[in-house]
Amino acid sequence: MLNFNVIVVTTDLSDYSLRALPYAVGLAERFDAKLKILCINEPTLPVADAAWGGFDVRATDNALLTEARQSLDKIVREQIPRGVEVEATVVTGNAVEAIIDFAREQNADLLVMCTHGRTGLSHVLMGSTAEAVVRRAPCPVLTLRQPMPVAATQRGK
Repeated sequence: MLNFNVIVVTTDLSDYSLRALPYAVGLAERFDAKLKILCINEPTLPVADAAWGGFDVRATDNALLTEARQSLDKIVREQIPRGVEVEATVVTGNAVEAIIDFAREQNADLLVMCTHGRTGLSHVLMGSTAEAVVRRAPCPVLTLRQPMPVAATQRGK
C-alpha cells in the first residue's frame, strides 16, 4: 500500500518554487504525513574587486538566512493548515547536495519540487537541480513543471 509518512517540499522562496507547496500540503493531509519544508540559500560568492573595499560574505549570508527564516515562518503561519504537522528548515549550500542530504536525514518518503523548466543552452550551462535530485534522491520525487495557477495556491485566504 502506498503510504507517505514524511514529505519534503523544497523552495528557494521564489513564487515559482512556492507553487509546489499546495501539492505537498494536500499530500500531507491525505496521508497524515509530516511535512518538512526545506529552503535552500546558495552561498554568496565574494566579488574580487579591491576597488570596492572589503566585502563581508559571512554577514551577507547571515542576513540572507535571517530573511529566509522570517519569510518561511510567515509562509508556515499563513499557508499551512493547523492539522498538518510541519517543520521548516533553512540551509545554506549547494541545492542538490542540500536536498539529497536533508531527504536522507529526515527519512523522506517523498520529495516535492518545482522545476524551472530550462531548456537548450541554459539547461546545458546551468544544469537542472530537479534532474540531479531525481537521479540521486533516496526516495520518489514529484516534480512539477506546470504548477497550479497562483490563485489556487492562496489556501485559506
